[in-house]
Amino acid sequence: MAELSEVVRARHSSRVAFDSDAAISPSDLRTLLDAARWAPTPHNMQNFEIAAIDDPNQLARIGALTDTVSLTFLHENDEQVARSDEELATRQTGISARGFAPAWLDPQAWEDPERAAQFTRSLRDSLDGCPLLLVFLYDPARRAPASEGDVLGWIGLGCVLENVWLTAQSLGLGCQVLASLADEGVEPAIRNLLGVPDQLRVALGCRLGYPLHEVASPPRVRRDAGRWVHHNTYGVPLTVEP
Repeated sequence: MAELSEVVRARHSSRVAFDSDAAISPSDLRTLLDAARWAPTPHNMQNFEIAAIDDPNQLARIGALTDTVSLTFLHENDEQVARSDEELATRQTGISARGFAPAWLDPQAWEDPERAAQFTRSLRDSLDGCPLLLVFLYDPARRAPASEGDVLGWIGLGCVLENVWLTAQSLGLGCQVLASLADEGVEPAIRNLLGVPDQLRVALGCRLGYPLHEVASPPRVRRDAGRWVHHNTYGVPLTVEP
């Protein structure tokens, strides 16, 4: 139990380059996919498929695609970004401004046509050195009973991702989710490159590999339990004796 707890706490996003010469072994790939296979899904629908891409040429074709950051993302991202480690530690939620291009954090730049190119990014940057990309697919026409909007189906996809992510952490692999693969400007091109059937859609991508180096990270924050756990009645905090 202590080992599982440590894996859960150590899990993080590896936003660094991976070693392109360090391939993920077939046995580790089988372990990752078996973890996905046993993830809980509503009604045991198993409404997901995974495309495992390790061909450097195919990865290069995906990397050649570009994605433009929307104004909606910039505005909503700005509300959750902490400008300093101290602010992040106080909030206990959100993300650090580290790693974001300065223009992404400058509202005056968002409407400046001369700086528009700064909001278009190449997927090659995300796939730097990546030896393995998992693309999660799903069928939006299938859903759990009485689950309007397929909320339960998305919970199932989250369980699949979490199983893969925790397994990657336990194997010493870096992992980063690439939500941009599902963006409306990228998803059709991904489906075309992979030959995905018309009824399936891209939910997300997951890049995996061995980090070339680790970078100094901002403090990892989570809310104290007393701020979100309620005991029997909402507003009554749960206290646990040591």
